[in-house]
Amino acid sequence: MMLDRRRLIAATALLPLAARAQAGVKTGKRLLVLDFEIIDTSNEPVDQRADHARRLAGVRDAIASGLAAQGTYEIVDRAAVQEELDRLLAQTYIRTCNCAAALGKKAGADLVMTGVVNKVSTLILSLGVSITRASSGALIYHQGFDFRGDNDQSYARAAKFFIERLARDPAI
Repeated sequence: MMLDRRRLIAATALLPLAARAQAGVKTGKRLLVLDFEIIDTSNEPVDQRADHARRLAGVRDAIASGLAAQGTYEIVDRAAVQEELDRLLAQTYIRTCNCAAALGKKAGADLVMTGVVNKVSTLILSLGVSITRASSGALIYHQGFDFRGDNDQSYARAAKFFIERLARDPAI
């Protein structure tokens, strides 16, 4: 009888949290989603930088809005760091600047997400997404997966896959 009473008390204590999550109230950590980048080693003769920039921004925004809509994370507005980020990206890459944690702290985030697409050919691409703690810069999550096709539909499917994966198993 005592065990059943403890279970009932524990379940009752979790009801407000479940109700908040069901109502769409953000219960997760604050996440800053930085620009995604591409490493293109395909040597294709056509300049696709504009298409890639558009697709990468689309994946970044889709992941951010998808995670926010599912209540996995509260997405932090990039406006507080946009000027500094633009200045950094004019000189280097996010993946090499060792600056993600500092940008996250400045934006008031708990966590910072970065992403890199590796393009081997028009058919073979992979997306790696990493999440670090803004307080320490420690990597707490990395997920990499392959996808097929250098086109809008393939990038959208990759974003959808990642949103579903991270919503099931959030990095905290």
